[in-house]
This record gives sequence, structure tokens and C-alpha cells, in this order.
Amino acid sequence: MAKIAIILGRLVIGGTTMDTLQVARHLQQEHELLLITGGGQKDEFEAAYLTEHLPSIRHERIQGFGGSIQPWQDWQSYRQLRKVLRRFQPDIVHTHTAKAGLVGRLAAAAEKVPVIVHTYHGLLFHGYYKPWISRLMVRMERWLAAKTTRIIALSNMQRQQIVEQYRVCSHEKIAVVPLGIELAAFQEQREEKRRYFRSKYKLPDSAIAIGIVGRIVPIKNHELFIQTVALLQKARPRLRFFVVGDGHLRRKLQQTCTQLGIDQAYFPEEPRLATVVFTSWITEVDKVMAGLDMIVLTSHNEGTPVSLMEAQAAGKPVVSTKAGGIDDIVIDGKTGFTVAEHQPEQLAEAIIKIADQPLLMQAMGDAGQAMAEQQFRKERQVNDLNKLYLSLLANH
Repeated sequence: MAKIAIILGRLVIGGTTMDTLQVARHLQQEHELLLITGGGQKDEFEAAYLTEHLPSIRHERIQGFGGSIQPWQDWQSYRQLRKVLRRFQPDIVHTHTAKAGLVGRLAAAAEKVPVIVHTYHGLLFHGYYKPWISRLMVRMERWLAAKTTRIIALSNMQRQQIVEQYRVCSHEKIAVVPLGIELAAFQEQREEKRRYFRSKYKLPDSAIAIGIVGRIVPIKNHELFIQTVALLQKARPRLRFFVVGDGHLRRKLQQTCTQLGIDQAYFPEEPRLATVVFTSWITEVDKVMAGLDMIVLTSHNEGTPVSLMEAQAAGKPVVSTKAGGIDDIVIDGKTGFTVAEHQPEQLAEAIIKIADQPLLMQAMGDAGQAMAEQQFRKERQVNDLNKLYLSLLANH
């Protein structure tokens, strides 16, 4: 049994949080775990309630530990984190997300933790910041890599970017551990969950519901989704579109709908069916995936988008921009379609192709589910991670 400190910058609704906590739930059966987290930023939905399902794992909160760089607050977080690690005396520190990777690895190195691991859930070097900031971040990550025992990438493409494009570390220092998800939640009681979702959002049986799931932030490029709706609303009136999630750009996105003549409703305040329904945060994603007929992703940059993995586990076809590690989880033409960025016409064409052919929709959904069962199992991810931990400890 090893003592493992898991450090996650922001405990908020999202793929990174869900993945990290699900892995922790499995690891606690074999190891002594300490979960260290910060809070969320404005317009992010706190997910502290999820730790209630991890009763045997100690949980430490560090205020301000997450979000943008704030030198004084980050220094305080660093000092507090060192104290926490000193008390726990971990064999392994595993950091997730950029801020946790910075403060966490520095604190772990200062406390001489034997094994330090960092996972890149996405790359902040493209699409998030101005070029000069991105260059500075790459240099910082190279410096941090020297203090890291092993870096984890979620896909082969991500590993190639980290090693060859950005030269953060050598091939020898990086391991690929693809994400997994809890498949059962998306495969059990589907019809019951589907009826619940479609009844709540007043969807008739004839409607085809298409959704985008995630934080409403610039990198997710929801504008492309709305531009595509504008192309489809008159040509395919039975299509209904759902923006599942929230964020500081939600109101601006609603304004874009109005400017484009798209009927929209923010469901928590205006509970009615519209061409575009903004649901805000929904914690029961399995019901969302059961109720929707197709899932779309429009991101500029992605690591491994959990929403597309969940969609395929639920037997739903997907349409996505070719961003980051998409090709590792979506088979173009078989489990869905991938399209170029900034091309609403291509996105609309792909959506129509699936929506107009029920047999194709079913075939793609079935292929996605088969792929999920073969490649996306959480047990496989946990087993890979456990082997890596034990190997690193043995070689220390």
C-alpha cells in the first residue's frame, strides 16, 4: 500500500474533476489517499458534494488554490500545501491541472516526495492565451518537467505534442494513460432516463435533440455551435438544440442567438422548449446523454473530451471539430464525423447527414458503444495507473 496525495486545482463540474475523483474511488481500495483541492472560479459550479462518495479518503481544501496566477495567494497556497504534505508524508504526489501542477510539483519537490507525477488533461499552450503568455508557459513547463518523475499524457497525439512540438520533456519521461469512464451509468435504465429528460425539457417524440456539453468558455467555441443552429433552424425545424453547462459567456451566447433570429430560452428562468435551450449545470450527465440524440463538440483545443466518451458509451453518434485528441476517441465516418474548425457549413452538413438517416444514427451509436466497451473502461485506466505507480516506486 502506498500513500498517495492527489492534487486538483479546482473542484468543479467538468471532465477533469469527474475523472480524478472516479480514479480516486478505485485507488482507495489499495492505497492510502489524500485529496487536496481548491475552489472554483466565478461562474463555475462547485463539485464538493462529489467527495461525499469517497468517505475513506481524507480531503484538504486550500483556499485560492486554482484559477489564474496570483503571486501572493499562490505563495500562501504553496506554504500551506507544504505543511499538508509534511504531515501526510506521501510516497507519491500526483497533480492535475495547470495551477496544481505548478504549485503542487514545487511543494512536492521541496518536501522531497519520492515520486512526483503530473497529468496533462489538456494543453494550455494553444488557444487559451496570447502567444507570449503561451511561450512563457511552455518554458515554465519545461522547468517543472525536470522536477517531475513521470508525466502522463491522455493520448498518443498529446504525447507527440508535448515531446516533439513543445519539447517539454523527453519520450522516456512521458507515459500514455488514456482516460476511462464508468460505463454502467450510461448503459443502465436508458429508456427511463430518456423519458425523464425529454419530459422535463418538453421534447416531443418527433424532435431530434442535439446537445453540446461543457463549460461555456472561449476554448469550447460555442459560437460555432450557434452559427450552425442558424443554418439549420429553418431547413430542419424538428431539430432542437441544447447547451448543457454554464459559464461567463452564456449571456453573450444568448444575445448571439437573438441577433441571429434564433428562439432561445434559459430553462432555469424560462422553462419552455425553444430552438436552443440553455439548461445551465446538470449533475446527472447520464440522463442528458440518454435524452439527447446526438452530441456535438466545437472546441478549439481538447485533451480527451469526456463528453464524447460518455456520448458513445450511451450509444449516441457524435460530431466534433478536429481538435487535440479527438481522433483517438472518434472514428470519422463510423462513430460520428469530425469537421474542420470555423466551418459551420461542414458542421451543419454532418449533423443533417446523421439526423436525416435513422439507420446511420443507430449504426454510429452502436459502433460508438462497442468502441467504449473496448477502450473506455475505467478499470483499464486505473489498472494502467496502478502499474505505473508501483513501477515508479520500485525504481526510486
